[in-house]
Amino acid sequence: MNYDPLEGTSELFASVLGDVPEEEWESFKEQQSKLGMLVVGSDSEDDSDFSDRSISPTGDEEFVTNFEVVEEDVNESGSEASDAESSNEGTSWGCDAAFKYVNGEISFSELSEIIENDKFKAPPRKKMRKEKEEVEPRPLTQLEKEDQEYQMELKNKKKRTRRKMCHLPKELEGLMGAANLNFAKGNTEDAIKMCMELIRTAPTAQEPFQTLGVIYEELGEPKKSFQCYLVAAYLNPSDTDEWIRLAELCLEQNQLQLAISCYTQAIRNEPSNVNFVWERCNLYEQIGDRKKALLGYEQILRHLSNPEDGQTCVDMSREIAKVHHGNNDFVNAIKVLETAFNKFPSLITSEDVNFLLELQLSQKFYKAAVKNFVQHCGVKLEVPGKEISSCEEISNFSEEDFNSIAKCYVPEVLPIDLFVKVLVCLIHLKALTAVKPMVESLKKENAEEIGDLFLDVAEAFMDNSEHQLATPLLQKLLATTSYDLPAVWMRYADCMFITSTLEDAIKAYQKVIKLAPSYQEARLALSKIYLDMGQVQEATNVLRQEYEEGGEGSAVGIEALYQRCKLLEAEERWEEYVSAAILLQYSHCVYLETDEEFNAVLTNQTLKRKIEVLRELKSQPKKSCPEFVGQNISVTEMWDIFQKVCQKLLEMKRFEELQTISLSILTSSMFMKNPDYVKEIEFQALLSCVFNKSHYYAYILVKDLVLKHINNPKAWNLFALIVTYCQENRHNRFCLRLMMKHQDHLALGVLNGHNAMISGTYKHALGEYMCILKERPNDVFVTFCVGITFIHMACQKFATKRQFLMIQGFAFLSQYLKLKGPYQETFYNIGRALHQLGIKDAAVHYYKKALIAPVIIKDQEVFDLRREIAYNLCLIYQSVGATDLAYVYSRKYIIV
Repeated sequence: MNYDPLEGTSELFASVLGDVPEEEWESFKEQQSKLGMLVVGSDSEDDSDFSDRSISPTGDEEFVTNFEVVEEDVNESGSEASDAESSNEGTSWGCDAAFKYVNGEISFSELSEIIENDKFKAPPRKKMRKEKEEVEPRPLTQLEKEDQEYQMELKNKKKRTRRKMCHLPKELEGLMGAANLNFAKGNTEDAIKMCMELIRTAPTAQEPFQTLGVIYEELGEPKKSFQCYLVAAYLNPSDTDEWIRLAELCLEQNQLQLAISCYTQAIRNEPSNVNFVWERCNLYEQIGDRKKALLGYEQILRHLSNPEDGQTCVDMSREIAKVHHGNNDFVNAIKVLETAFNKFPSLITSEDVNFLLELQLSQKFYKAAVKNFVQHCGVKLEVPGKEISSCEEISNFSEEDFNSIAKCYVPEVLPIDLFVKVLVCLIHLKALTAVKPMVESLKKENAEEIGDLFLDVAEAFMDNSEHQLATPLLQKLLATTSYDLPAVWMRYADCMFITSTLEDAIKAYQKVIKLAPSYQEARLALSKIYLDMGQVQEATNVLRQEYEEGGEGSAVGIEALYQRCKLLEAEERWEEYVSAAILLQYSHCVYLETDEEFNAVLTNQTLKRKIEVLRELKSQPKKSCPEFVGQNISVTEMWDIFQKVCQKLLEMKRFEELQTISLSILTSSMFMKNPDYVKEIEFQALLSCVFNKSHYYAYILVKDLVLKHINNPKAWNLFALIVTYCQENRHNRFCLRLMMKHQDHLALGVLNGHNAMISGTYKHALGEYMCILKERPNDVFVTFCVGITFIHMACQKFATKRQFLMIQGFAFLSQYLKLKGPYQETFYNIGRALHQLGIKDAAVHYYKKALIAPVIIKDQEVFDLRREIAYNLCLIYQSVGATDLAYVYSRKYIIV
């Protein structure tokens, strides 16, 4: 076949194919066909021209005039994927992804994700077809079927294997050499295009990226050069030197996080290289990730085993342990130190031993501490018939073995603090036989100088219920001037109490209270002793704290105050109980002092906002509130005390205190987070304001109440009652605005009608009443209100159709009489309307009927209007000159 390799190719490939033999080029095309990147037409005569143009790297549109490129995904059955699926594919690994990364369009992490997702699959197979012509699928050859099965096997393989370096196929080595040759000749643009074509064709090969890195470095683009080097290293992860070189480049560009990633790759290749781990730890410290830095240092320690590395290992262990100790990570600090102790015991100093022992004692690792004493301090233990001087024997000790220890030998050169640590360990391990001689030896020391060590031993005895052995040490401490302290007296008092020496215990607890009045544990313990002795009065008085006696600025113990409240309640000493209980409630709420603080609590809805506003207002409080110490009492117990104190304040009619504590509780984080308590607290606050006649605060609370319970008639009755007491018109606008949202609300309609009538706008009042009357035609009260409204309109000075208004008014009043019945109240209301209109004879008639009508008795209360009726009759008789009749009615009904 006559074939000209330069015919029908782009300019780029014309410059390349001159150096590529025809046999290599044919082999390359065959390899591309097998991979699905080149589909050869059925006509063999046009095969050469077709195949040459199908791999043009330039992407010129004029080249594909009569053909279109179609992506084809091959599934297991060999069928073609749908266009919709292919349109949803994202950026795949290859030339496109690498080009985007080099140009900064995607990050390296995104590029890594693309590489991992594609798993170095070959690009989708392409085929060429004529426009608007359907090409039948070509049957697969045996070689293609085997290749497809192999690719599917790789795709379905679940176990992730480590990537290995993938070199260029032999068919493309010529093109790679041409790229390098063009770069050497100075044709950098052609060299870059060739490298891009190689990346598209063999995306897993590192050589094109390496060459691109060199090219961009020569062009003065260090950023792109570095990115290409990074991709090349990622494609060849086993090249440790390349990762280190990249890490150094990252440090030059101040990309610390990326440098850490490079060192991590290098460490994966050489885990035992301490220098790599060390550099990465330094980088972790520079970015502030001390936790990972510590892990790296610990990794270094595991690899330091040579004798020449001993001092470095010990020094590092010491510093790492100090960092762990500063972070309160005592367990890891112990592990690090033990690593150094086990590897290089000859380099351990006494300070290191002391530090490790302190850590072990703080974590109660007493057995491990004894092993260190034996190994590093020369301590020896004796059991009957045998001397223990090795760690291995101690490792096999059980609890009974420690109990059987008869003697403990401690070298005289050992410092006293280490001697005491040995003693404390043996006390906790129950080796009391060996301990007693050591305690006698300790008593000979000067307690004034080493009193803290005496106290450590005494506390160890107390922790193990050996209070009798602890008592002599505490007595020796109390005899000194430096340790005559409340804490020491408290421990001594506890020992006396447990050993049933009650008189000494009482004196010791009293001493503690005298030295530290806010020490509530002493008050509680002494109160318990008095209760056991039956002295309730003394037990109650002991719990009375300094703040209650006028000592401002002193702390208040919550638990002691709670116990005092319980005792006062049992003795029914209510005056003291109320004072103590109110003080206890202020332990979980804010003490309110000024009107601004009360307003802040009532006008802010959320608890968080209330606290914020109060914090601003209390920058200069008028009254210092005490500091509360101790554990909080449970919510239920605190709630019971709050209810009782409110009840007692109400019985004592101390309404102002009731209002203060009720409004202060609205700031309680303990109560206000419980929805069941919130309703009762808000209602209690409302009642306290009503009882204290603080109508301004009561109106704010009742307004919130009706908004939350808008369909509750009792809430609206309470609202009307408070509005009546308040004697202000603030509620008018509130009711009107609320009526716009709830236009069919009965209570709002009645209130708006009343407001309109009081303000003299009778037409508006009539409109509100009539709306209600249409829905409730037999409502007695609304019928009466409509009749009265007509009467008021008839009484106006400039009223037109006065007679018509009067007739309508009395028509509704007659209906009111029919619905209500012939009672005293009914006749009085009609007579009062006639009296208002000046129809006095008819008014007298109804007044007299009202005097003889039965009174209304409801809930055992008599509603009697005879005094009011007689008074109105007297006014009528006096106006007409019938003073005798006025005198008769006044003497009969009005005089008390």
